[in-house]
Amino acid sequence: MKARTCRISLLFLLILVLLPFSAWAGDGWTVELTVMKNDNLINVCKKYLEDPLQWPEIGRINRLKDYDLIRTGQTLLIPVRLLKGIPVEGRVSFVKGDVSLQSAEGGAWKALRLNEKVMQGSKIRTGEESAVEIVFADGSAVYQRPDTALGLEVAEQKGAMYMLHQLFLSAGKMLMKVRSATGQESRIEIHTPSAVAVARGTDFRVSQDAKGATTSEVLQGLVDVEAMQKVVHLREGEGTRVDEGEPPLPPRKLLPPPEPLELQPLYRTLPLAIRFGNVEGAVSYRYLLAKDVEGRDVIREKVLGPGTPLEITGLDDGTYHLQSRSIDDLAIEGLPLAPPLAVHVRVNPLPPFIQEPLDDSRYRGKSVAFRWLNVPDSVVYQIQFAREKDFSKPLAEPVNVKSLEYEKNFSDYGPYYFRIRSLADDGYEGLWSDAVGFVLETPPPSPPVEKPSLEGKELHIRWQDLGERMSYHCQIARDKDFRDMVVDRKLDKPEITVPRPEKAGIYYVRTSSIDSEGYEGGFSSPQSFEIKRQWPLIPILSVIGALLLALF
Repeated sequence: MKARTCRISLLFLLILVLLPFSAWAGDGWTVELTVMKNDNLINVCKKYLEDPLQWPEIGRINRLKDYDLIRTGQTLLIPVRLLKGIPVEGRVSFVKGDVSLQSAEGGAWKALRLNEKVMQGSKIRTGEESAVEIVFADGSAVYQRPDTALGLEVAEQKGAMYMLHQLFLSAGKMLMKVRSATGQESRIEIHTPSAVAVARGTDFRVSQDAKGATTSEVLQGLVDVEAMQKVVHLREGEGTRVDEGEPPLPPRKLLPPPEPLELQPLYRTLPLAIRFGNVEGAVSYRYLLAKDVEGRDVIREKVLGPGTPLEITGLDDGTYHLQSRSIDDLAIEGLPLAPPLAVHVRVNPLPPFIQEPLDDSRYRGKSVAFRWLNVPDSVVYQIQFAREKDFSKPLAEPVNVKSLEYEKNFSDYGPYYFRIRSLADDGYEGLWSDAVGFVLETPPPSPPVEKPSLEGKELHIRWQDLGERMSYHCQIARDKDFRDMVVDRKLDKPEITVPRPEKAGIYYVRTSSIDSEGYEGGFSSPQSFEIKRQWPLIPILSVIGALLLALF
């Protein structure tokens, strides 16, 4: 193998020495060869041509009257395409997913890696959601899309300034980009089971479907498509279709891409939804969302009918590049959207999951505890309150909370709403959670107390009757703060009878009501009453009797 490589290299160097420059002729790029002593046309062709049997064509090109007579010092023009070539290698510049390489016919398939070399004679296949790009020294690059099988049949340098690429696309889709190095000329041939596309210095797409049809679309430059001994010339912005066993259809102008009807500067929720306008003549549209502006690392691809919005889920935060193309009734795909649309997505940090209170919760009292779950990428949370669900008039500015809970005392009863959002360490404010409603229930009213009455040894107290389903709580104490409690009872009726307090003095009474669900309201304002001192009757009569006896 090394000896063969050495011989090829020596031959290439000899070509460079003997063929010092190239020129353009009707047959394409040519090199000039100076006839040496004892040379004849057949021997020259054996030495320099890929196929020595092409010697009559050399004679025709050089207008030799007698192919057997060439003179020492005579100059011959040799088409570069006929020269023996020096194999050149391609390099994997991009790879994604399941991409396999077969380096020799019948050899084992192996995974293709980034920066790996690919030689002529290799076959490459891509799996679902996979892709690979191979670049060559002359600047040409072939991008192979998912579910595509491609053979790199020829990759050779002929002479000092000519590159030949021959590829066989048996199934799938590919994009050929030609970026020729200064002073070099490249010939690109894409063979399929039904057609051949030949280009020089151009960008074009070729696809081969399961029914054997080939479509070719020229994005830049010129391409000749040949099938069944008929050739059509495609200019920039044109395409054609070749069905198996049929000649190419006449060139057709590529449709323009669909334009977005509106594009948000930042998508903060998923699914990402974008609507596009319709293009006359399009039967469907292809959308490709990629991580890179070149469109190699495609992460989502969809073909949709007219009027169907593009919806994409499961995206990470970041910037993506969206490409769109129209597809006509012949499955010829149109021009790409240029430049691709930049789509900015930032969903995180997400709103926290609220644990309590649940929506429509009811509370007795004016204090409520709020709890939620931790959100990754969040460094602080903001909680906000309002009386309206749309938060058109929030009660105050959002409150920053670093923990996962917060307790608040409210000044009034009634319905409230709250929402929470997460803040990232760069200050980015996530979306608010859905508004959660709760109610601080108004407690039952405090029934006013009537003036207590004493009847003998019993104290009677009544208050306002609030209805059949209400019960009551009555307290009697010797102080306004109700620390020195005398009576503390819950009652079914709006009245109470207790023994007359033994100690004289000022007493205080208050009541509250309790509804059927056990919700007790606040106490009424304390009502005071006086228990006067009672003098014992028998001792008093004895004293009076003794005084009367003394007087008489």
